[in-house]
Amino acid sequence: MTTESKTTGKKVLLIGGTGDLGGMIAQALLERGASLRLYVRPGSRSKLPSDLEEAVEIAEDESQACTGMDVVISAIQGGPDVIVDKQLEFLATAKEAGVKRFIPSDFSFDLFKLEEGENINSDWRCEFAHRAETERGAVAINHILNGCFLDRGVLFGFLGAFDLEKNEAYLWGDGNTKMDFTTYADTAAYTAAVALSDEVLPNQCKFAGESLTFHELLKEVSDGLGRPISIQQMGTLADLDTEIANRQKSEPDNTFAWLPLMYWRAMLNGKGKLEPLMNSHYPSIQPMTVQDYTHKMTVGQD
Repeated sequence: MTTESKTTGKKVLLIGGTGDLGGMIAQALLERGASLRLYVRPGSRSKLPSDLEEAVEIAEDESQACTGMDVVISAIQGGPDVIVDKQLEFLATAKEAGVKRFIPSDFSFDLFKLEEGENINSDWRCEFAHRAETERGAVAINHILNGCFLDRGVLFGFLGAFDLEKNEAYLWGDGNTKMDFTTYADTAAYTAAVALSDEVLPNQCKFAGESLTFHELLKEVSDGLGRPISIQQMGTLADLDTEIANRQKSEPDNTFAWLPLMYWRAMLNGKGKLEPLMNSHYPSIQPMTVQDYTHKMTVGQD
């Protein structure tokens, strides 16, 4: 059974539509026939592309943004004041307005499998999820989980897993655990599909463009780029735990010194693996592979 539909009359509020992922979610919703409203903070309207601004309704009054909406999607980013407090405020407003579905800003691996302290960003999202369950009322909450973003700025940037200038990839452990990779665009498509579904869906909706071990990932990246990538063995997974702890101790306020390794750890040790996947619910979405994405990087089309 699939939940896809050609057109929809659903009214959707998107929070965070000025960001990269948010903009793609907006386009995916419009392509599927949604009636779209964007909540934009006063002063941020200029960040919207002109074609998107012309195609949607703009709301700048937070207290009224959810009125008349069927679905609310959050694509906002930030610290606990945003991920926990602000999203709970929007959930309360959505509940009062009679919204049927709320999609929070998760877009990650299976953060619910991690223990507290293993990833601070995941901790905030788990706190929101826990508190939301007691406060949501009749609002269905669907967490979209997509693994690691297959993106120049994430897999090949923030994560620190690759240095493409040196043609190197950095491995902790044996690299034999499956990990999930999904592009921004495919994540946006799955998010729109969930938002517009008439079906009662799981609390956690899991999708992946491709699931690969480190060694399989390395081969696909190398084939896509058309050049070999060498492995730099950094140590065991226990060594990775020690490295993270040492970095946190020496640079507690510099999150970029240790947060990327927290993400890489949850991928390499298998805790963040998504299962079961729901790709088959939406067969019209044919996600991009790692090899195809990296090939596009070589010709500047990513």
